[in-house]
Amino acid sequence: MTKRERSQTLGRKENVHVKLRPDELAVLDVEMKKNLLDSRSAMARTLIIEALRARGVAI
Repeated sequence: MTKRERSQTLGRKENVHVKLRPDELAVLDVEMKKNLLDSRSAMARTLIIEALRARGVAI
């Protein structure tokens, strides 16, 4: 394994899928909206908005 291959492997993160109940999702949506207001990063804001819209939450 070359140095480059090793660094690419170390930098990779596995996606973790968690099943949440509807009431837990609602709490998460509220938290995400709070983070949206606090977020200073335009990229973070964009990702939060996309995630909320994907679940059909009004922003």
